[in-house]
Amino acid sequence: MIALVLLGLAHADRPDDGTAQFSFDAADVLDFVDGPAGAVRVHFSVSGPNVTLLDDGDGDGQPDYPAEVAATAEDVLAFYSSLGFLPPLSEDDLGLGKLGGSSAFDFYLVDFGGSSDGHFSADACAGDVCTGHMIIENDFVGYGYSSISEAVTVLTSHELFHAVQAAYSAGQPPWLSEGTAVWAEHQYDAEVDDFFGFCDAYLRDTGRSIDRPPAGTVTAFSYGTALFFQFLTERLGAGVGPDIQLAMEGTDEDEAMAAVVSVIKAHGSSIEEEWATFTRWNLATGPLAGEAESYPFASRVGPVTQEASGASIVDDNRFYPLAATYYSLDHDGGELGFESAEDASGLVFSLHPTGDDGKVLDPLEVWSPDGPVSLRFGDLPAARYWLVGSFPQQAEQSVKVAFCLGGPDATAACAPEVGDSGDADTGGAAPEPKGCHHIPAGHTLPAVILAWGIVAANSRRRDG
Repeated sequence: MIALVLLGLAHADRPDDGTAQFSFDAADVLDFVDGPAGAVRVHFSVSGPNVTLLDDGDGDGQPDYPAEVAATAEDVLAFYSSLGFLPPLSEDDLGLGKLGGSSAFDFYLVDFGGSSDGHFSADACAGDVCTGHMIIENDFVGYGYSSISEAVTVLTSHELFHAVQAAYSAGQPPWLSEGTAVWAEHQYDAEVDDFFGFCDAYLRDTGRSIDRPPAGTVTAFSYGTALFFQFLTERLGAGVGPDIQLAMEGTDEDEAMAAVVSVIKAHGSSIEEEWATFTRWNLATGPLAGEAESYPFASRVGPVTQEASGASIVDDNRFYPLAATYYSLDHDGGELGFESAEDASGLVFSLHPTGDDGKVLDPLEVWSPDGPVSLRFGDLPAARYWLVGSFPQQAEQSVKVAFCLGGPDATAACAPEVGDSGDADTGGAAPEPKGCHHIPAGHTLPAVILAWGIVAANSRRRDG
């Protein structure tokens, strides 16, 4: 047991005392079932307005549904422990006594009336950690789950992860708390559709900073950030999940992204490298998946939403921190270039061809401007090409840049102006060309960054 000082908080209302938002009725006749290990107790109604599913198909004298909730919840808790997460705090840890009649973690099966399907509710907190209980739907009649078992798997794995989070820090922002809870569902059962559906919600809005979801009610975007946490798991290993929760101890909502960035650094990488790679993996999803580096499940999510498409791209885009914008170009063949007369420092771009089957390929070129930039990719065959632009940094301000992608005529309007001779500031010398850090295809940012002079020695021409 851990020693904590309560902040004068009485325990929260519970469904069996009739005062919680979703509660049992005075007419409900209550019973409970314990899980096989005694770590979870499920409370339910056998008669009354909140009566649950009472079928006993295995004839063991216990209703199958409450028993499945108890057994699955215990399995989920054991699984999270095996990943290295702390267990949820118990009522005893905070000196609340046995609120559900035992030291087990309590579930309550009540009728949400279609307004929700379950949630973790805190009983009391000490500092920024909390203990609580779980409330989930009593019968799932009229809900969209394919089966009771699917509903149980999703709700127990998702909501119990909120209880795990509360053992580290209960004040996590929605994009982190909901995103990692959906991520946790996927760790427990990689085939549950809930994860894939929320990933699609994120991929439809990649131009938004991942840590700045829409205001107001928690939206699918916050749940969909699970894709980023799965990406980090694929790249950095399973330990990144527990490490993020550990980094959240003692932080507040405004420090959450800094905590994630610190974990990425501790795993030997950087937010710049991981975010730029994340944006490219996200391109190679849905019908574009199958050739370029991406997720094992890439064909089951996406595709991304594109900002613009056409035979040339001329855009004046605002790139937000930790976001990405996608463009498709139908190139007729011949010279292809990228031009911007504006300072695009901090941004990262990549150009991707597609194969004959329409699937996107790994990038032909990846570049990070350090000022105005003029790139020539040479004569390229007719095909659809994709441009990815991102601002892979934690920053307070966005970057607004006008640029052109296409043939020489299309890009001329965006080309940087280069003087023929020097001026007073350069002492008569020719102005120093500005360009970008170039990352050859097959390398990741920023492992290989070539200076202007080295890049100029390549087969491509760059005008400063």
